[in-house]
Amino acid sequence: FALLVSLSMFSQKTYRAMGWKLSRDLPQNEIKVNLGTTIFASHPEVTYERIIDSDFSVGGALGVSLDNDLYPLNFVFIPFVRWFFGGSAENLQKYGAGFFIEANGGLFSTDVYKAFYDEGLSVSYTETGVGAGLGIAIGWKYLSRNNWIGEIYLGGGRDFVNDGGYPRLGITVGKRF
Repeated sequence: FALLVSLSMFSQKTYRAMGWKLSRDLPQNEIKVNLGTTIFASHPEVTYERIIDSDFSVGGALGVSLDNDLYPLNFVFIPFVRWFFGGSAENLQKYGAGFFIEANGGLFSTDVYKAFYDEGLSVSYTETGVGAGLGIAIGWKYLSRNNWIGEIYLGGGRDFVNDGGYPRLGITVGKRF
């Protein structure tokens, strides 16, 4: 099974350009850095994305918070799938680019504030909790002729463990290879 999957994922792509049937390896892997959360929220986030087809990709984002006052999550891993609109195999500039809708899952660590009354006194404390959830996002990806990527997206998800949510937002820059 693993051999079949690896052969199909790393095989050559065939596409048409100006009526000619061409076959060559198209760059399908992307590494990106989320500048939005890194600069404004002290939460560096790195993303890997694999373009499966002209309108479909899968990937994962991994982030760690350096300042919990600015960003609500300590650690986050977000696997996602994206469906692109407007891409085609004939137009390589729009292959896996343009407007997209994203479905994601989230596994993260967050500080949970707890408060209760004990013998008439109000007691509160913060403990680290683990959360998991599902969410959606929308965004736009720009692909340059040199395979540089810029994207912007906004969304969120529902935390099913702690009865809360998680943000999904970013301004990313990266490279397709």
